[in-house]
Amino acid sequence: MEMSDLYQLGRRLAEIALDGMGADAPDLAPGEFLVLQDLFLNGRSSVGDIAKRTGLAQSRVSTSVRSLVGRNWVITAADPADKRKTLVDVTEPIRAAGQQRRAGRADKTLTDALTEADDSERAALITALERLHQLLVAGRTHRRFPDTVKR
Repeated sequence: MEMSDLYQLGRRLAEIALDGMGADAPDLAPGEFLVLQDLFLNGRSSVGDIAKRTGLAQSRVSTSVRSLVGRNWVITAADPADKRKTLVDVTEPIRAAGQQRRAGRADKTLTDALTEADDSERAALITALERLHQLLVAGRTHRRFPDTVKR
């Protein structure tokens, strides 16, 4: 497997996961999705911290946050420790909806995506993906979309 193949596999798995979490979700710009993903992974954060973790420019994070505030998906407040900073967090309805979508098992979504594999091969591939997740992702912190590990 070449590095480009690994990259393409990661992108395709991310697409499958996003579809499984709700293709019916309202359209989000990529920056908005990254901000929400970061907030779900890390909780209430400053705009600057979100920018560092996502790799987005701080101005792009700010633009995404403004859009998400307009949709009532996130709330903002001045940081009590440093009034120059803005803290961002998801609203409770969005937190609940996001947790419900993210908690779904991937088995059916992967089964639907792996139509060319027979039942035995599908089960083995899903088990292998679960093991890869344990080895490469579980227990790690400072993740960036799509749940990659920052080293």
